[in-house]
Amino acid sequence: MKRIVMIAIVLIASFSLNAQNKIEGKVLELSKDGSFVPIFGANVYWEGTSIGTTTDINGDYYINEAEFFPAILSVSYVGYTVDTNVFINNQYVFYLKPSIDLDQVDVEGRRNTTNTSLIAPINTQTLSTGELQKAACCNLSESFETNTSVDVVYSDAVSGLKKIQMLGLDGSYIQITNESMPLIRGLQRSYGLTYVPGSWVESIQIIKGMGSVVNGYESFTGQINLEYFRPFNADRLSWNVYTNTEGKLENNLLLAKKNGKWQSNLFTHVSYFDKEVDHNGTYHDHTIHTDHSGDGFVDMPRVKQFGFLNRWQYLGSEKYRGQINIRGMLEERMAGQTKDIVNPYIADIDNKLLNVYAKLGTLNTCGKSIAIQTSLLIHKQDAQFGNNVYDGLQESSFFNLIRERTFNDFHSFRYGFSSYADRFTERFEGNTIPYDQVRTDLISGLYTEHTYGPSEMFKVVTGIRADYYNITEGLYYSPRTNLRYNPSENTVLRLSAGKAFRVSQTLVENLNYLNSSRFVTIDNAIVPEEAINYGINATYCFYLFSREGIINLDIYRTEFQNQVVVDIEDQDRLLFYNLDGSSYANSIQLDLDYELVSRLQIRLGYKINNTITTFNGQQKSVPLLPDYRALFNLAYTNNSKKWLFDFTTNHIGASRIPIHDQLDFQYSEPFFLVNFNITKKWDDFDLYFGGENIFNYTQDNPILGSDDWSSNFDASLIYAPVHGRVCYLGIRYQLK
Repeated sequence: MKRIVMIAIVLIASFSLNAQNKIEGKVLELSKDGSFVPIFGANVYWEGTSIGTTTDINGDYYINEAEFFPAILSVSYVGYTVDTNVFINNQYVFYLKPSIDLDQVDVEGRRNTTNTSLIAPINTQTLSTGELQKAACCNLSESFETNTSVDVVYSDAVSGLKKIQMLGLDGSYIQITNESMPLIRGLQRSYGLTYVPGSWVESIQIIKGMGSVVNGYESFTGQINLEYFRPFNADRLSWNVYTNTEGKLENNLLLAKKNGKWQSNLFTHVSYFDKEVDHNGTYHDHTIHTDHSGDGFVDMPRVKQFGFLNRWQYLGSEKYRGQINIRGMLEERMAGQTKDIVNPYIADIDNKLLNVYAKLGTLNTCGKSIAIQTSLLIHKQDAQFGNNVYDGLQESSFFNLIRERTFNDFHSFRYGFSSYADRFTERFEGNTIPYDQVRTDLISGLYTEHTYGPSEMFKVVTGIRADYYNITEGLYYSPRTNLRYNPSENTVLRLSAGKAFRVSQTLVENLNYLNSSRFVTIDNAIVPEEAINYGINATYCFYLFSREGIINLDIYRTEFQNQVVVDIEDQDRLLFYNLDGSSYANSIQLDLDYELVSRLQIRLGYKINNTITTFNGQQKSVPLLPDYRALFNLAYTNNSKKWLFDFTTNHIGASRIPIHDQLDFQYSEPFFLVNFNITKKWDDFDLYFGGENIFNYTQDNPILGSDDWSSNFDASLIYAPVHGRVCYLGIRYQLK
């Protein structure tokens, strides 16, 4: 590697510097099309000293003024040399160009597909594209099969959907965002995880515990933040086609425009499955006295889904950045009993969604930046589950103004204003007292956050939000603190504590329970949910036999002050009411990642959940929630990096099952789920195949009362897979 030495800059004492005696500037590359591209990670330093810094993702740097004269400011970056430099707008700007005399250097290395930060004050785990490609990963709900932090569970025996949980609580308590903007909330809490194709996602950040107040007030157990591929880091064309042994087809096509001031991505997705698959034994239709293969209910719904996302990013200014995005989705999901049954049970779900969102911001100059985030969304959902009919319409807008001020290396502030406006028009009839309602939720708030880092070993982030909710006409405060301490360069300890609140979409978040003959009752005085979450994280990076490993321990507790209790303890009733008593969730998780031998990575994980809620005066464990989970994962890459092998085993512990006449047990049996994936790579072409649930484990009698769905019927008491072994085959092609 050749060192790039910048020309000397003699600092004249009469130059006007900022109040903190800081010198600021940018490091840029002049691209072939004439535009300037920021260089991330360039080293900027005073020659002959150990005083230096690196550029951020926008190419910006800040460095303390030299205390000696004359002083020479230099920059180094592998493969580049200096083209020119200027002093403009009180900034030292350096332009680099690729070195023409740099000899070829071959560097071989391995990057983990899952990374845990040792320096971030907030407990964050990042899943890369490589991690997502370890499984079929057709959508977001299937992106965590090789991860211990987020649990994948089964929704019901009709819709074929999977849900997620974290820290012992349902996924509705996780704040799910796209590049720090709201993604899944409101009506999307039901099926929104399936609207995000895995092929669109570049990375996923999993934040455990209380996150930043800047991102909103809804994070009870953590945050999942998606990063879609951006134009500058996407292939010009990326194509992924998938099929499985049941006949499901998926097609994803991604295009990127990578030149000019406006750069763009176009993402498209198509899913299609139109077969009746039933592997659950023999069903007798009493109406016509004939036998049918299976229990009469299809194991997988017939699905037709089309989705697209078009994003445009503006890179034509050294001061401003902006983007505008439009996302749309159409889905028809049909399930229930097979067509040849008289008076069949029908589950029919139709979703239509359109979302336009934008960002505008200034690059960090003089320690100051400002950003605006805004979004408009309309979502129509019509659903039928036997006698139960739900129609919903969500019309939403979102606005967030963020101001950031960096004073010096120790102190920085972020503050701003956010506003959420949601109008829900809902109609529900069937096994309930019919109702039509229109509800308008207006939630506006102010927030501020202070980051203090007196040394590299210690950093604390404290923040508070104050949000006003129009329905209850009250203020909701959300204080949060995240602290990081590094006793050594290989170890980090984090403490977090804070409060959150949310407005529950009672029916939408529990549509799976409508696949039953339960009579539905909703309390007329449902109030927003509030809880505090606190916990500790310890991470240790070690070397054993010259190979790297990492151990991670998480201990978290969530205590509810207000909660909407979902009560299915009576087999004939589905009740929603405010908490009257205690409710809490404890979660302990231990992970180990280690390279056993060259290119063979092992991952071990174990989690214990203890979640208790008061149901009509009685404290009980939350039903259908496993009390523990264990993960075993092996990932191997051969010498040429052309073959990738992945093997995953999940061991799911016992779950409490509510009492039902057709069940003679109250706790499920623990079970194993085993998946594998094999990928063969060429230069621009991947062929992958694999299997899910390869030992064909399924829940016995998943649909109770299937012969008479008008009474004593329940397809929602699901704790294990309904569908058995599935093998799949896929192709990925990239035009780089």
